[in-house]
Amino acid sequence: MDTRPPLLNWRLRLIWLRSLLVLIITLALMVLQSQGHSGYRLNELGWLAALLLPSLLTLLSHRVNHQRHAPLLTLELALDTILFTGLIQGFGGAGNPLSFYLLVPALLASLTLPLKNGMLVAALALGGYMISMSWYQMPAMDSPLHALSHQLSGLHGIGMAAVFIALLVMLTLLGQVIQRLMRQQQRQQEQAIDLAGRREHMYQIAATLADQAHELNTPLGTLVMLADNLLHAPQLPDALRDDVSQMEQLARNVAQRLKQGNEAQLPEYLPISELLEKLQQQLRHLAPTLSFSQQLDSDPCVADTEGWFRVLCNLGYNAMDAGATRLAITLQAQGQHYRLQVSDDGPGHAASEREGMGIGLTLVSTTLQQLGASLEMEFGPRWTQARMDWPKLTEPTA
Repeated sequence: MDTRPPLLNWRLRLIWLRSLLVLIITLALMVLQSQGHSGYRLNELGWLAALLLPSLLTLLSHRVNHQRHAPLLTLELALDTILFTGLIQGFGGAGNPLSFYLLVPALLASLTLPLKNGMLVAALALGGYMISMSWYQMPAMDSPLHALSHQLSGLHGIGMAAVFIALLVMLTLLGQVIQRLMRQQQRQQEQAIDLAGRREHMYQIAATLADQAHELNTPLGTLVMLADNLLHAPQLPDALRDDVSQMEQLARNVAQRLKQGNEAQLPEYLPISELLEKLQQQLRHLAPTLSFSQQLDSDPCVADTEGWFRVLCNLGYNAMDAGATRLAITLQAQGQHYRLQVSDDGPGHAASEREGMGIGLTLVSTTLQQLGASLEMEFGPRWTQARMDWPKLTEPTA
C-alpha cells in the first residue's frame, strides 16, 4: 500500500510528464531537421533542457515534511509555466500550437492545489501566453513556423487568445470542482471506515459479553439440571434435600437474570414452535453469528417447558462449545412417536472424545427420561445429531 503523501505522488508523476515532453519535442526537432529545416539556435535548445529543472527540484526535496509539498508543487508548476513560455517564445510565440500546453500546468494546479495557489499558476499561464503572442523571436525564413507566426491575420490571433482564455477558465474551475468532489468522497470514505471500525468494536464488545454470559449460563444450566435430578432421586437423604433445593433455586434465579427477555416464567404447556422461538432468542443473544433454522412437520404441545428449554439450551451450548456455525432443528411425527432432531456442524468427534459433552449429555438424558422422552446421539464427520423421541400419548392439551 502506497503511504506517500498525495502531493508527493503528483510531484513524482510530473517528472515523467516533463521527461516525455522534452523527449517528444527533441524527436520532433530531429525529424524537422532531417526534412531540411535550418535547425534551432542554442538558446532555444537551452530552454528545452531547462524544462527538466523542476524535476531536479523534486528529486532534491522529495523527503521534506509533507506540509511543504503544496508550496513546492506550486513552485514547480510555476517554473513549468515560465520555462515553457520561454521555449515557446523561441519557437514562434503563440502562433505555435504547442503554446496550448500552458493549459496543462494550470489544470494540474487546479486539481491538486488550493484555490489561491491554482489561481496563481493560472495567472502565470495566461500571462505567458499573452507575452508569447506579442513578443517572440522571429523564426527563420525556411522554418515551418514562419508561416504560422507571420502570415496569420491579427484577428486570428485574437480569436486564439479568446479560446485560450476560455479553456483556461473552464479547466481551472473544472479542476477545483473535481478536487472538491474528491475531498468529499475521501471524507465519506473516512466516515464509512470509521463507522465500520466502531461497528466492529461494538461487535467485539457484544461477542465478549455474549461469551461471558455463555460461560456463566452453561455451568448454571448444568447446576440447575444436576440439582433437579438430585431432588428427584429417592436415595437423596432428607437432610440434604433442603440444601439442594436452595442451591437449585439460587442457580435458577441467577440464570434467569442472565437470560434476555425471560423475566416471566415459561407456561406449563407450550407448543414446540414457541419453545424454539425462545431458544433462538437465547442463542442469538449468546452467539449472534450462529445460524438457526427449523423445519416442523407438526407443532405438538409439551409439558414441563422449563425442562425442555434447559435440554434444548444445553444442546445449543454444546454446539457453540464445539465451534458450530449452524444449528438445524427438525420435528417429524413417526407413527405413535414424535422425533425432535437437533443438528450442529461443529467439528466431528467420536462420542467419547467430544470435549465438554460428558456430564452435559448425562444430565440431558436424565432430564429427558423424566419428561418421558429418550435421547439418541450420532457423531458424524459433518454433523452432530441429537434425536429425542417421545410418544404422542403424552401430548398435553393446551
